[in-house]
Amino acid sequence: MRRIVSLSVLTMLLLIYCFALYPRVWANREAVRIATPAGYTLPSKFSRVLALGHQGLLSDFLFLKTMTFIGERNSTGMLLTEEDWSYVIHSLDVVTDLDPYFADPYFLTEGLLAWDAGKPKIANELLKKGALHRDWDWQMPFFIGFNQFYFLKDYATASQYIMQAADLSGSPGYLKTLGARLAYYGGKSETALLFLKQMIMDTDNPTLKQRLSTRLLALERAVVIEKALEQYKQEHNGNIPNSLNDLVSFGYLLVLPEDPYGGRWGILKNGRVFSSSKFVDPKIKK
Repeated sequence: MRRIVSLSVLTMLLLIYCFALYPRVWANREAVRIATPAGYTLPSKFSRVLALGHQGLLSDFLFLKTMTFIGERNSTGMLLTEEDWSYVIHSLDVVTDLDPYFADPYFLTEGLLAWDAGKPKIANELLKKGALHRDWDWQMPFFIGFNQFYFLKDYATASQYIMQAADLSGSPGYLKTLGARLAYYGGKSETALLFLKQMIMDTDNPTLKQRLSTRLLALERAVVIEKALEQYKQEHNGNIPNSLNDLVSFGYLLVLPEDPYGGRWGILKNGRVFSSSKFVDPKIKK
């Protein structure tokens, strides 16, 4: 009986000791995590040899290792350093070299490298690998197009990738309209016209056909103004007019065509024509 009491007391003392040490142990654990280096991933040409024909399994393992590393860093509330990001980028590159059809690394690339790391160009290089091998997956060119539009402000290139995504099976219908709008703001109005005309021919939905026809009309009128503006610039040493009404005053246009969305035409500093409506029906604007 006395032995049982002694063991109970000892157990209680050990528990009290553990609870007393817990904050220090946790703090040391976090310090170890913080001090842990990013690590190293062998280049693809060596990893393929070490995989011994099991590239898929090695790809899964390296991806899990990368995810674990990111998770441990995030659990401490720390931002990843440039060294950390270099490790993540290299690891994702090797993972997708070993298995270029593996979708998860591309989603991680878009979610982390483009947004958290602020490296959309590097993200797009990895995503292009995905678009090449997963050529049925509309999300690959869509991610690239989004990065070109949102982060890099390259509307023309964004339009090309969005249109490519729109042509793939399973892509949402709105991508076609989005691609056409980006084409306009990227200086590719005539490409957008061709794209919209084909869409109107392909759709049997009367509501969609009407909306596309309105956007087509707006783009056609924008092209008319752009061509008149280009002629004005050629004959005025590259200068742009003070307002688009000058195109009518100087005889380059008979009238300034109306924007079917009710917007006002204007000229950007770079000489591009725009409409205040942005080619969006005011009835559905939020």
